[in-house]
Amino acid sequence: MLALNSRGRGLYIIAAILVFLTSLIVLSQSPWFHPPNFFTKNPVEEPPPDLSPPNPEPQTPPPLSPEPPKTESTDDDVDFWTWAPAPRFHRSSPIQSSTNPTDDICAPFPTDLLSSIQVTLKIGASEPSARLTAQLASVSKCIPNLLLASDMDSMVDFRLAFDVLADLPPSLQHNNADFDLYHAQKERFKNGDFDGKDGWRLDKYKFLPMVEYAHTSNPTAKWYVFLESDTFIVWDNLFQLLDRFDPSVPLYFGSPSPGRTPRDLPKTWFAYGGAGFVISAAAVDKLLDRETGVYGELVKPGINAQYERELRGECCGDSMLGWALWEHGVPLSGLFPMFNPHPLRGIPFSEKFWCQPIISMHKTLVEEMGPFWEWTMRWNESRPILHADIATHIGLGTFEPRKNWDNADFDGWQEPDDSPAHKSVDSCASECRKHGGCFQYTFRRDRCTFVRSFRLGQRKDPEGEEDWSEEEKVFHAGWDNAKIMKWMSEHKCEEARWVKPSIKRIF
Repeated sequence: MLALNSRGRGLYIIAAILVFLTSLIVLSQSPWFHPPNFFTKNPVEEPPPDLSPPNPEPQTPPPLSPEPPKTESTDDDVDFWTWAPAPRFHRSSPIQSSTNPTDDICAPFPTDLLSSIQVTLKIGASEPSARLTAQLASVSKCIPNLLLASDMDSMVDFRLAFDVLADLPPSLQHNNADFDLYHAQKERFKNGDFDGKDGWRLDKYKFLPMVEYAHTSNPTAKWYVFLESDTFIVWDNLFQLLDRFDPSVPLYFGSPSPGRTPRDLPKTWFAYGGAGFVISAAAVDKLLDRETGVYGELVKPGINAQYERELRGECCGDSMLGWALWEHGVPLSGLFPMFNPHPLRGIPFSEKFWCQPIISMHKTLVEEMGPFWEWTMRWNESRPILHADIATHIGLGTFEPRKNWDNADFDGWQEPDDSPAHKSVDSCASECRKHGGCFQYTFRRDRCTFVRSFRLGQRKDPEGEEDWSEEEKVFHAGWDNAKIMKWMSEHKCEEARWVKPSIKRIF
């Protein structure tokens, strides 16, 4: 019995030892039984302390900074591109061969482009109604989403004109004689005695809010086009131009005019408003960007508030817009003479105005607007309309001499006082024909002016001193048709020359 008990106790001891060892092995696998490096060769690194502020700024990668677009061709560059024609108008439309005025002249117009190209017409309550009607019945006729930016809410030929001045900062309007006029014209309009006098003084205030209005109205547009009531646009040429550029790049197109000169920097340039101008979506975004703080709050005033003090002393709205764009990193890409400040009757045709496509003109007369627009709409060539085509269309090289006409108010010069050209109208004409550089002339009294280019010119009523005879006050104009026709025959355009941006090639 003792032996069995001793043997039993031994078995119990062995069993207890086995249970203990098994428990030890199990416990050794538990993470709380030993420190993390208990079974490891190398110690585990402690995480670094958190030194970030309690409300850290969002950590976003810095944006890429692409090179800004080139705005001047270098001396070794060819000054133009010879792009293959790519018309956007529907040239197969029946209107191209029709002369029936009842046909839908807008049929060729690619209205499908207008969701991405927002057109804005800047007008004023004091606009001559005939000029505005002519614009809306021709150049702007085929644009269903046309915006009218004005200084008064009104209906204009069944289109709504929006007052872009209404929401300008009160601080800009306060103690400002121009805005006394603005409020007074509204009262006179209500009372039915509106005369539009001095309305031009409000024009400069429209440019910045006009851009904001266009963007708000169509925020997904790729291009924003701006024109005035006497601006003529050749739409197919403009659409072909825009097809060649990237709207995600900040771009600002127009005819260069000299602007401000920043300290220690070259002169800036702005697009002359009368010839129309175009701003890309990326450029508009840069101009209107308000900037935000770490909480998403706006930290920068709106564009109109930013420039209200400067605008008071500025002469013109187009120059203020150009300055604002420049300060926001968008310099002008000058595309003169395609954007052309000259009127139709005043284009000085020469190599400078010949094989380049025509995109715009300014100071178009009411009587010119409709007929010339119809001609551009019926254009049935695959290539763009060039300046040379306009010279042929208006009949240069076929004109007879005209009285009460002036074709020498631009690009002209006078021979020395003892030149026989100053003796009479006939002598002026004869000497012009002899001079290799004279294409046309204007004579009044004892002054003959030669012109080195050729152009239509315009009517000029008699004027002069009181002691002059009536005949001495008359303007006589003529053209050397043989010389003009010879020049035109020697300058055939094999291809369109789409000029590269430049601020050296100017009006």
